[in-house]
Amino acid sequence: MPACHAGGRGFESRPLRQNLGSPCNIGLSFFYKKIVAKETFIMTYLLLAIFIALSLVINQAAISLLLGILLSVIKEKYSLTSTKINGTNFLKAGIILLGATISLDSVSEISVNYLPLVSFYVLMIFLVGFLLGRVLKISKKHLILLVAGTAICGGTAIASLAPVIKSKTEELVSSISLVFLLNLLAIIFFPLIGQYFGMSEKEFGIFSALTIHDTASVLGAASIYGDDSVMYASVIKLGRTLWIIPVILCFSLYFKNKEAKYDFPYFIIFFLMCVLLGTFIDLNQNIQMIIKKISNTLFLLGLFFIGSQFKLNTLRKLSIQPIIFAVTLWLIIIITTILVFYV
Repeated sequence: MPACHAGGRGFESRPLRQNLGSPCNIGLSFFYKKIVAKETFIMTYLLLAIFIALSLVINQAAISLLLGILLSVIKEKYSLTSTKINGTNFLKAGIILLGATISLDSVSEISVNYLPLVSFYVLMIFLVGFLLGRVLKISKKHLILLVAGTAICGGTAIASLAPVIKSKTEELVSSISLVFLLNLLAIIFFPLIGQYFGMSEKEFGIFSALTIHDTASVLGAASIYGDDSVMYASVIKLGRTLWIIPVILCFSLYFKNKEAKYDFPYFIIFFLMCVLLGTFIDLNQNIQMIIKKISNTLFLLGLFFIGSQFKLNTLRKLSIQPIIFAVTLWLIIIITTILVFYV
C-alpha cells in the first residue's frame, strides 16, 4: 500500500508541477525576452548616436569609417540589435548636392579631357582581368563579376550583372564582400599614398577615380584630400560608372538573357541637374559653402554607415583564389597608374 501510494503520488505530482510551472515559465520567459530586446535596442541606438556625434565632431572621413567598423565589431561581440542603414545613399546624396557647387564648364572640360582615358582604363582592366583570371583559374561568372566590379563601379556593377549572367549566390556575395573590403582599405590608405607621392588635389582626384572601385569610396577618399580632389574624382568616376550600360547590354547578348533587369545609376542624372541649376542660378559663395558643408556631413555619415556594415565573418568565408585575383588586379591598376602619371 505505501508503495502504491508513493507511486501514485509521484505519478500525480509530476504533471501537477508541470501544469502549474509551464504557463508561469512561459510568461516569465516572454517578459524577460521583451525586456532584454528593449535594452539591447536602446543600447544599440545610444551607441549609434554617440559614434555618429564623434564622427561629425572629428570631421575626418577615414575616422568616420573606422568608427563605423568599431561599432560593427561591438554590436557583433555583444549581440546588439543590427542597424541596416545604407551608407551609399548618404554618399550619393552628397554627390548630388556637390553638383550645385561645380560649374558646367568644369564638368565639360574634365569630361572632354579625361573621358578617352577613362574608356581606355575600363577596356584595359577587362582585358588584363580576363587574362589574369584564366591564369588563376577563376570560374567564368565569378570572374566577370570581379572584373566588372573593378573596372566600372564596384558593388553596383556586380549587383547589376549578377542576374544578367545568372551567377551563383555565393559568387555574388564573395565578389561584393571583396570589393567592400578593398574599398575600406582604399579610403584609409590612398590619401597617404597621395601624400607620399606629393599629388596635388587635382592629381589625387584623378588617381582615386581611376583606381578605386565604388563611387562612394572614391568620394570618401577624395574628401579627405580636398575640394578640388572631390570635384575631379566625382566627374571622372561618373564617366566610369556610365560604362555599366554597354557592359550589361553586351553580357545580356552573350548570355542571351533578354529579360535581365538592372538598376540604372539615376543619381548621375540628379548630379548633372544640380550642376545645371548651380550654373544658371549663379549661387554666391556663402550658399556654396553651406551646400559643401551639408555635402561633407552626408559623406561622413555615409562612410560611417558603410563601416558599420562590416562583419568579421566576411573575412572568414572568403576563399583564397578570388582574394588573390582581386588584390593582384587591383595592385596592377594602382602601380600602373602611379608609374604612368606620378613617377
